[in-house]
Amino acid sequence: MKAKRAWRTPLSSLLVTVTDEECVTAAFRAVLEKMEGVTVGEPVGRYLPLTIEDADARPLHEWLESLPTVVQVDVTFCSVSPESSYEAV
Repeated sequence: MKAKRAWRTPLSSLLVTVTDEECVTAAFRAVLEKMEGVTVGEPVGRYLPLTIEDADARPLHEWLESLPTVVQVDVTFCSVSPESSYEAV
């Protein structure tokens, strides 16, 4: 089995798709905005863009996927650096 790649990258972007645009409530956005390194973009219909800076995106990604109102979570960008000092997890 191959070792898992590091998810702690300088910059990652996720696009969260929810079942209904009314699921993107102020309370849901407030929970996300309290998370360290997470910037919440403006929702567009059923889509909510997120930016994760200098943090491990994996726990957030897995948590979002576990929510009943979330249809899918797409990784739209993930920066990589050959000189990265982050270790694989």
